[in-house]
Amino acid sequence: MLKPICLSLLAISLLAGCTKSTSLTVLQPAQFKVPDHIAKIALVDRSKPSNGWLNVLEGLFTGEAIGQDKESRRQAVQGLTDALQRTPRFRVVNTGIEMSGSQAGAGMPAPLSWAEVERICGDHSTDALVTIESFDSDNNVTTRRRESKKKNKDGSTRILVDYQSEMRTSVRMGWRFYDPKSKMIFDEFVTDDYLKNEGTGDTERSAVSNLPSQVSVTRKVAFLVGQEYGMRIAPVYVQVRRQYYPKAKGYSTQMEQATRFAQAGNWDRAAEIWKKMEAVAKDNPKAAGRAAYNMAVVAEVKGNLDLALEWAEKSWTQYGNKKARSYINILRQRQDDAKKVEYQLNKKV
Repeated sequence: MLKPICLSLLAISLLAGCTKSTSLTVLQPAQFKVPDHIAKIALVDRSKPSNGWLNVLEGLFTGEAIGQDKESRRQAVQGLTDALQRTPRFRVVNTGIEMSGSQAGAGMPAPLSWAEVERICGDHSTDALVTIESFDSDNNVTTRRRESKKKNKDGSTRILVDYQSEMRTSVRMGWRFYDPKSKMIFDEFVTDDYLKNEGTGDTERSAVSNLPSQVSVTRKVAFLVGQEYGMRIAPVYVQVRRQYYPKAKGYSTQMEQATRFAQAGNWDRAAEIWKKMEAVAKDNPKAAGRAAYNMAVVAEVKGNLDLALEWAEKSWTQYGNKKARSYINILRQRQDDAKKVEYQLNKKV
């Protein structure tokens, strides 16, 4: 019997054989609209523990490396900066300022005074201030013994033993978004995310040694959490993938030619072929459905969501293409997202 991971790889392999894919850039909406007067944001890290000895002692008990949180906090700022550099909504200034916050880095400290917020914004010519208010990370490692049976050539059975380790790396961060003009904390948000990694070995020690570095994983999680917060407060450009059909029974020559055009980025020429296919393949609903589906992908790639939805609905309702049914939901969500982005940018997109 195949192991689950093998089954997954087999499924991915089969899917890859049935479809090709392309990537496109879309503008993903934020979680809410930020006031229009905010166009430039300063970033500050005030999550440095005010009680350094307490933080060091915690690290000794949790297995954290000395300086792990400091470097991870910097990665969180970098992640936030990375996200905000991919938005047309704001300009971002990474001030490099590090300030002490909570006693052990875990709880949210009292907000900054508005005088301090105004000073920082004035020094960097920004309209608002986003801060990391708290940062805390933990790494928890567990191991378990596993047994499996294996038959020898003589028919006898032997017991094989190995060990599996698991490391759970968690990062908890608090954020504030200060608006000095209205004297309001526009957003106060706490994230609590984690990542699991596994290792195996013949002994407990080897299983643990085969885990990735705690420091590198914590930094990775912190960077991703920073990105996530950036996507919370600003519309951000992201890459998405779309699959399309390279084959259809009875229309191999046309599909192969259209696929070559698509892979070369010549979507207009590919569309000419797929559109003609859909028109003449009425007696072959599977081929017509695939051609209509591919036309939906072309329309989305070219930025026409309404036309993409028309083709996807045709692929599903007229030809029964099941893949188109889920694609319809994706396109409707993209239409909703486009309206949100338009509102958040306060202009047409």
